[in-house]
Amino acid sequence: MRSLALLFLAAAILCGCASDPGWKRRVFAFSLPADPPITNAQTNIVALSRVSISPLFQSRSFTYRTAENSYEQDPYAGFLIPPERALAEPIRAWLRASGVFGRVVEPGSGLAPTLVVEVSVNELYGDFRKASQPVGTMEIHFICYQVKDGAAGRIVLDKVCAHETPLTRKTPDALMAAWDVDLSEIMEEINSAYAKANSVIEEPRPRQ
Repeated sequence: MRSLALLFLAAAILCGCASDPGWKRRVFAFSLPADPPITNAQTNIVALSRVSISPLFQSRSFTYRTAENSYEQDPYAGFLIPPERALAEPIRAWLRASGVFGRVVEPGSGLAPTLVVEVSVNELYGDFRKASQPVGTMEIHFICYQVKDGAAGRIVLDKVCAHETPLTRKTPDALMAAWDVDLSEIMEEINSAYAKANSVIEEPRPRQ
């Protein structure tokens, strides 16, 4: 009888721990640009065709790099939706807000794109190899190409951007904030690179 009572007591303790808010899984999402979309003179219809994530970081759980070849996943912190979708929305918003690409359409739009953007995320983790200097790491490969009559055409931009942002604290909240900074810096770099490439393309040739 005593052993049965002890069993019930242990179960109650375990249930109490599991119901503690500190043990509940928390989910996060990327922030969107603060500035409103910019109306621009570009005639491009832009579609973000896909966002792919390296198989190493496809989990919705946050990934922490603890050694050169060692990673851990956080069972209590992760993305609200799969990371591909979590990144697609803010990337699309950054493209729209930049004012250099054109009119960015949503998935399923009936408008035929004239410019397609493909995104591959190569790195997305919290780098905890230096315990005193944790950083949020992100690396993204962008390919932008023209589309004519439904067929892929000339590549306008092919660029890999990487960024690391120090964490203010070693917490999931701080890591998410660092990734937000990473993404904004990367998108600023991509917007600038595309604007420069596009100005070269559209620059009139001198008359003979």
